[in-house]
Amino acid sequence: MNVLVCAACGHHLTEPLRPLPELPPRPADGLTVDVPVAPDGLTVDVPVDPDGPADDVPVAPDGASHAPSTVPRGAYAVDPEPCGAPFVPYPDPERVESAVPGGRGGAPDGPGRLVSAGPRDTLVVHPEDSAAFLARDPASRGTGCCGESGTEGPNRVCGGCGAPVATLFSECYGPYEIHFLPDAVRTVPA
Repeated sequence: MNVLVCAACGHHLTEPLRPLPELPPRPADGLTVDVPVAPDGLTVDVPVDPDGPADDVPVAPDGASHAPSTVPRGAYAVDPEPCGAPFVPYPDPERVESAVPGGRGGAPDGPGRLVSAGPRDTLVVHPEDSAAFLARDPASRGTGCCGESGTEGPNRVCGGCGAPVATLFSECYGPYEIHFLPDAVRTVPA
């Protein structure tokens, strides 16, 4: 078991966690709808179950609507793919990449797609394993209709020193997960 700690001050950022050998798969790509996620026109494709009810987004005990977490409670995994901001245009509109976990971003100014050029090798944790240790970055503006979109970069800071350490994705269109910046945290034995 390990604990993630702030690289700047050593403050614990998670409960004890076991490492997973790889990031569990996210929901398969299928039928999607464009959902606006930012005032600048950024949209993401949200997977839709064609056989499910229109309002099949789960409601959490705290009353928030969000999809299931990719990582189970008590575990963490490394995501080798780019995660979150910044986003860059991808010249091939047929190419499908993830701009945010579980979704792709539509270019706000025309055809094509945006893809993440954010950090690779983020440490992915179930948000409830870190909620008591982090604070919302007061400068963060990236909210969506049901939760935090994560489209504007790190939105969680260390509860000890205030350093930006992670991005929470809790919007209804993607997985419910938090991505710790690899340079902002260390793993230490629990």
